[in-house]
Amino acid sequence: MLTTHKPHAQARQALAAKGMLVSFSTTENYGKEMRKANSDINDQATPVGSGFIRFEFFQDGLPEDDPKRADLDYYVPKLELVGKELVTQMIKRHATEGRPVSCLVNNPFIPWVCDVAVELGIPQATLWIQSCAVFSAYYHYNNKTVSFPTEAEPNMDVQLPGMPVLKHDEIPSFLHPSDPFQVLGRAILGQFKKLSKSFYVLMDTFQDLEPQIIEHMSQVCIVKPVGPLFKNPKLQKQAYEET
Repeated sequence: MLTTHKPHAQARQALAAKGMLVSFSTTENYGKEMRKANSDINDQATPVGSGFIRFEFFQDGLPEDDPKRADLDYYVPKLELVGKELVTQMIKRHATEGRPVSCLVNNPFIPWVCDVAVELGIPQATLWIQSCAVFSAYYHYNNKTVSFPTEAEPNMDVQLPGMPVLKHDEIPSFLHPSDPFQVLGRAILGQFKKLSKSFYVLMDTFQDLEPQIIEHMSQVCIVKPVGPLFKNPKLQKQAYEET
């Protein structure tokens, strides 16, 4: 599981509980922050239900205190360049050690994982950690099938299939031309340019919440609702059993 986002914790625990060995991987810089918060995080397999979870981190090619980390326009493509090579090496090493990777799961901020999966012939799924409505917005924006606000018309309303009309400040902020983090929006849109490479989109929603939108987007790709992905000790056991 290649990711940089905390909500994936619930997904990896649910998968491991079903008897799988789940390896969570992200950059070493982020790994240090995780270890500060939880001293149990290491590269040893930890039992979870019928399976195991382990952590493995990789370098992003920059010194820890490099100010370029704050420049997302520099850092995002840098991470892709370095990450592709190191993640490929990591997967090949696991194969030679008798632990071949059977599936890659990524979040949409690092769509280049799809390319690694294709090059290595490994099935790949995307874990979408927002609603199907947000997924629909990005999809239609990327494919230019719906009109969105522009610099010339920043207050344009948006009509997505199966949804009420959205005002300009109700759409995902990364899709508005005034958003200061355009590089992150481009990273997510990169996932939609590679959507055909994912055999599943695991989505943080559930059928009864967005039935019409899920039905609509299921015509585009295989949508698997796996939500809600949130921490609730009273509901975790039941959620794992039903996943």
